[in-house]
Order: sequence, then structure tokens, then C-alpha cells
Amino acid sequence: MKRGFYRALFVLALAAGCDDKPTPEGGATKDDTPAKADTPAKADTPAKAEAPAKAEAKPAKSSTSPATSTPAPQPKAELALPGASIKLPAKPMFPKSTAPTRHPSGEWSIAGLRQDIDRRISEGNSGVEVEVRATVQEIYKPPECPEGEICPPGKQPHVWVTDNPSTRGTRRSLMVVNYQFRIPSWDAERWADEPAVVLEVGKTYTFKGKFKQFSDTGFASHAGLLEFVAVRTTSPEGVKGWVYPPGAPWHPAEVERQEAENRALFEKAKAATAAGR
Repeated sequence: MKRGFYRALFVLALAAGCDDKPTPEGGATKDDTPAKADTPAKADTPAKAEAPAKAEAKPAKSSTSPATSTPAPQPKAELALPGASIKLPAKPMFPKSTAPTRHPSGEWSIAGLRQDIDRRISEGNSGVEVEVRATVQEIYKPPECPEGEICPPGKQPHVWVTDNPSTRGTRRSLMVVNYQFRIPSWDAERWADEPAVVLEVGKTYTFKGKFKQFSDTGFASHAGLLEFVAVRTTSPEGVKGWVYPPGAPWHPAEVERQEAENRALFEKAKAATAAGR
């Protein structure tokens, strides 16, 4: 009994000794650690002194100093010659055209064609052909080239026509272009029986063509020009009907030749297709 009693006391003493753990050097425990002293608040930084107001802007300097200013230029005195005077000629006045807008037979006059020039030119550019009755005023002739010299080629054939045969100058005239074509020697025989376009100064004709500002061959006129298609004389001794320029792509003989050639090519292609089947 005594042995058991002592054993129980030993266990209790051992348990009590485990609770008293050794402390670190100095004898202080974690719980006994003094709290850190509060860090003193930083003293308020004194505000920077406000910068002194900028000095008032100095008055702008004058652009020109009295010592360096340039005096204004003085107008030069004009020298007047005694008895001298200048007289300009009076502005030339051109009489208005007295030609009707259309002739009784239906052809346009040049003045009538230009009344609504923008519309007429738009129609010409679209391929619309018009008939104009006018008198030949001037026919272009290329300058002669001396024998043995090399000269630049002349312009393509063209003429000026007018409503009034007594009109001078080409200001109110209408230029007609592409009324003649050069025919190569190898093709001359085909055109031998076709009448040529022959025009004479002072004679009146009815021209068929397209009213434009720029022709397909390089001519130009702000007042409009007539790209020639055919001509018909008004005199009873002239050639009857329309006369087309030989060699022109729109000549009836050339159009017929092209159509015949196209038909032959079509028949040839058709026969080749049938043989391939």
C-alpha cells in the first residue's frame, strides 16, 4: 500500500514539474515582453512659403523704335508730257446673226446650233448626227514645201463655214473636219468610181455631221465643231444626194465591205463547227 501511495505522489510531482518550463535567460517570458513604445508622430512639416507673385509684365516694346523707324514711301511724281494723251480704240461690236435657228427645209443654222450648245454637244458625243446649212468661207491649204527640203506634214483637211457669206474672220464660223481621207495606192481602184467631196469657197452646202468640241482626229474648238459625215449641194448642177468621203470608215461602200467580210467569217466558223460534230 505504501509503495502504491508513493508511486502516485511521484506521478503527481512529475506532472507538476512539467508545467513549470524554464524561461529564457533574463527570466522574462513572452507574455512579459514589454510593448514597444509608440513611435512619436512626425512633426507637421511647415508649409512652404508661397512664392511671391510674379512681377507685373513689362509693357511690350514698340515694334519700331523712334530711332530706327523707316519713313513711309512717298508717291513718285508722274511726269506728264505736255500735249500727250492716250486713246484706246473702241471695243469692236459684232452684229448679231440674222440667220434663223432652223431653215424652212429643217437644217440647222450655225447660230441656232449654238443656242443650246451644251445639249447639242452632248448629243454629238452620243453619236447623234445633225444637218447644218452653211456657206464655205475658207478652205485650209497646207503650206507648200520647196523641192529638196524636208517640211513638217500639214494639218488634216478642214474648212470654215458661216451663216452669212459676207462675214469676215472665223470668230463666228464653224470648223468642219475630216471631209477628206488619203487613199493608199493599193486601194485606189476600189474607190475609183466613188464621187469625191469637192467644196468651193462662196458656195452653200448642207453638211451632215456630229457637233462636238473635240474631234476623233485631234481638232478642238470651245465654240463647237462639226465632225464631217456627208455633204449635199444646194445647187441643181451638183451631185444629187449625200456624198461621203472616199476612204472614210463610215462610207457606205466601206460599211458594205465590212459587213460582207463579217458574213464570210461567220459562215466559215459555222461550217467548221458543223464539220467538228
